[in-house]
Amino acid sequence: MLGFAARARACVSGYTAVELGIRKRSIRLVILDEEISQNSLEKISAMCKAAKIPYVIAGPAGLMGSRIGKSAARIAGITQDLFAKRMLELTETDDKTEVKH
Repeated sequence: MLGFAARARACVSGYTAVELGIRKRSIRLVILDEEISQNSLEKISAMCKAAKIPYVIAGPAGLMGSRIGKSAARIAGITQDLFAKRMLELTETDDKTEVKH
């Protein structure tokens, strides 16, 4: 599903792009790779909680970036409601993800 969102241009990647999207209220869901640094995790999770945006910590490590075509990416933001809603539905049934609201 993440690959489809990337192809539909409903996804931004990288810390700066996601941070800007959260501030502009254009991000509907944040997806974090389980390899993300503790510092980045703390900052992004605090921003998400303040903006009431759900975020997901997904594994296995490194897979999230490869699915959007950017292997080094450790953070992605979904900008369209339909993709975000469907991804949340899928992650709630997956054992390898951790959903935070």
